[in-house]
Amino acid sequence: MAELGGWDVVRAAVREQIGPHAYDAWFRTLDCRLEDDGLVVECPDRFSLEWIRDRYDDVLKRACGPDRAIDYRLASSPPAEAPNGPPPEASARSAQAAGAPDFENFVVEPGNALALEAARAVAGGAAGRCSPLFIAAPSGLGKTHLCRAIQGSLGTASTYRSAEGFTTEVTEGIRGREMHKVRRRYRRSRNVLVLEDVQFLAGKRQTQIELFHTLDHLIETGCPVVLSGDRPPLEIPDLDAELASRMAAGLVARIASPELPARRQILREKAARGGVRLPEDCLERLALRPVRSVRDLLAGLNQTVARASLLRRPITLELVGEALEAAGSSRRPRTIEEIRERVARSYALGVEELTSRSRRRRVVRPRQIAMYLCRQWTDASLKDIGRAFGRDHTSVMYAVEVVERRLLERPQLRYEIEDLATRF
Repeated sequence: MAELGGWDVVRAAVREQIGPHAYDAWFRTLDCRLEDDGLVVECPDRFSLEWIRDRYDDVLKRACGPDRAIDYRLASSPPAEAPNGPPPEASARSAQAAGAPDFENFVVEPGNALALEAARAVAGGAAGRCSPLFIAAPSGLGKTHLCRAIQGSLGTASTYRSAEGFTTEVTEGIRGREMHKVRRRYRRSRNVLVLEDVQFLAGKRQTQIELFHTLDHLIETGCPVVLSGDRPPLEIPDLDAELASRMAAGLVARIASPELPARRQILREKAARGGVRLPEDCLERLALRPVRSVRDLLAGLNQTVARASLLRRPITLELVGEALEAAGSSRRPRTIEEIRERVARSYALGVEELTSRSRRRRVVRPRQIAMYLCRQWTDASLKDIGRAFGRDHTSVMYAVEVVERRLLERPQLRYEIEDLATRF
């Protein structure tokens, strides 16, 4: 098209050539403009720039006409820092703004109904004999979802900590001879204490003693307490018997792996929330696949949607089978170091920058993706992944939640993850 009426005309021509799905993934929010005798295409990061230039340069040239030059540029990063995760204590409003889990998007079924109702009771100010509430479940079944939902409902009336974070506070308090400040922070507060992943305390004698006395005080004064772990407290090795007994003094609510009806509902809701049309036979194929956790269930859906987007094919039983087979065959052992290096290179970052404390958007997003891939492709614990990126395990959990949610909502991210997978 030799005659140009502006970027809107070019954009319409691009959309017509590549279709609405690819257009929405790469061009809908792109900052493009006509300048002098050319088209300026500003990309948010180097990955997007290289992808668009390598795959859509001919499309843009046809849309602009042969006499127009195309100038690909990296958009300047804004100086404002994006948070790497929610603060330990956040208001309900800020938690919702960050897309934090809530009770409404938790799929209830027989295996988690007790834990859900107990969590709702605590959040509603009716903990009663539920306190301490101990939510026990292996990774990926929803205990963090419920703990975050309690935090989101209570806002500033809650104190959310990981067991690792609590251990750090105790260690630093002892080292700096400031344990009186740590005790005041927890024992004089009227907040609901939410403490996650207490299995981390195994073998940490000093922290266990401190937590025992803290729980003793909070229970005696009527402050609700919520704890979570990968198994019930009396089954955690190297955990003091008296502390375990104190943790189990209220209600221990186990979460079991989701049954088939719940797996169907989870897939249906996630697909609908991401605007994905998932045929019923394909949903059934994904739901029937043996999985250990909700995270594994959603990984199958994400693989399917990413493959459909990348290959511009409809979601069919054949495509679902291909996606699941590829996911299974690609689960060869990988290391955190390999993933860090590949992701950093893909986004034109150094590993040092990727693992730095920087909160600039150009660093935060690749870091979250790298943490997500480490969680999907390695057997490393949250703690080990966090240590590799200079974070604690709650930051890793938050990063995984963000990426999993956006994989269904943002086609571009699905392209990126699929492309990264091909580079290993």
